[in-house]
Amino acid sequence: MKLPLPGQRFRNVASRLRDAEWVLAKIFTGADGIEYASLQSSTDPTRRKTLALSIVTDPRCFTPIESQAAPARQ
Repeated sequence: MKLPLPGQRFRNVASRLRDAEWVLAKIFTGADGIEYASLQSSTDPTRRKTLALSIVTDPRCFTPIESQAAPARQ
């Protein structure tokens, strides 16, 4: 499994909100040995959640959002 990088954006598949994007802040291993992902809301950085990394990388739960390339300079 390819690990996502900090800054990667995800959308919760079950969310009905169109702007419900979450940004990966960090990945860490908990005291229980499970890898976790710390996420923060893209619209309100004070909203945070910590989920098992396996949940964030499960396409049935979250969809990665491809970053949009910056427009080419002329």
